[in-house]
Amino acid sequence: MDSKGHILLIIVGAFIVIALIPILISVFFWQAKIIMQILMIFVLYTTVRGFLGAGNLTLIVSAVLIYFMVFKWFELFLGLYILQILLGLQFLSVIIWGIGTNMKKG
Repeated sequence: MDSKGHILLIIVGAFIVIALIPILISVFFWQAKIIMQILMIFVLYTTVRGFLGAGNLTLIVSAVLIYFMVFKWFELFLGLYILQILLGLQFLSVIIWGIGTNMKKG
């Protein structure tokens, strides 16, 4: 088996671990869970307001999204939110650079 293909498994594993760390923190420390929920509420509201503008429809859509994403399925969406932040901060560019340099060596 080619040893160059294992780097992709390591990267996927690292992403899973990075997504699980905030979930574990929020499970063991209730203060962190409340802070992360408040942060996600503000992010959801500002995102919906940016798309729909100020008005009643914004409040209704935000309320539905906040209920499902923050209170009902918090752990799932917290992990996805962390991955979105990493993508926004160009975290993947470092990994792509590392893959490129490892492939040039052989």
